Amino acid sequence: MHPGNLGAYEGYSRHLRRTTLLDRLAGSVHVGYCICALDAGGEIDRCMHAYEKSFHVLAGELQLERDGHLIALAKDDYGLVPPGTPHALRNAGTRPAQWVEVCAPQPKGVGGWQDTFFSGRADWNGTIATLDITDPRIKLIGHYDGTMPEGTIMHGDLRGFSVKRFIDHEFGAVHLTMFTVEFANGGICNHHDHAFEEAYLVLEGGVDIVFDGCEYTLHSGDFAWTGVGSRHAFFPAEERPVRWLEIQAPQPPAQFGNRWHSRWEYLAQLTSARKA
Repeated sequence: MHPGNLGAYEGYSRHLRRTTLLDRLAGSVHVGYCICALDAGGEIDRCMHAYEKSFHVLAGELQLERDGHLIALAKDDYGLVPPGTPHALRNAGTRPAQWVEVCAPQPKGVGGWQDTFFSGRADWNGTIATLDITDPRIKLIGHYDGTMPEGTIMHGDLRGFSVKRFIDHEFGAVHLTMFTVEFANGGICNHHDHAFEEAYLVLEGGVDIVFDGCEYTLHSGDFAWTGVGSRHAFFPAEERPVRWLEIQAPQPPAQFGNRWHSRWEYLAQLTSARKA
């Protein structure tokens, strides 16, 4: 965790706070993950990136200028800024605004190859549109309404969970996904691994996890991540609901994205028995 480091935004923002939770220094090679905050009157200058940027508003209100369009954002709004798209943010309200920011491919560190480009302060004099997700002109922006589908049983290694997808290939992203996961009353996401990184920010409740053989309990506000090939599992308890915000990068393949270890361990038993 790197609190207070503005990185490329140093000198190009006012009243901005950033806490980096995941980057190359933390061991990731695919993702840049930050919790950002703008105090009242704060602003980030207009910029473009050589990577994809996604966001999810956790608290407060923001105004987004993206490619000349002004959009008002509030808690549980989310969106995407494709590579090379000019954009800026400001907080014109009276309370701090906070959001999750996830970037892929992973942004370079300050002093490395330049992948962020600033072009001055944004023009905020136009009409700022209130988010209307039914308007087809509003693209790459969405809102989480707080509802989840019923929990499902996929198979013996994955049951009791529900997923609501925010940002994925269908939404318009090409490098990452973002969604929320809920276990309302127990269940299991058994030991598995995959060829992409994941990160989890617990929004409500708590959950027991086992990551590479180490046991932890996550509570609301806790953050965790898994690298490529990392063995991990989730064991939600009955009567202890949990919901977290999850991201993946690179985007998972269309098939065989998860390797459920119990199945391959069963195959190992079968083939060993035949050999004997």
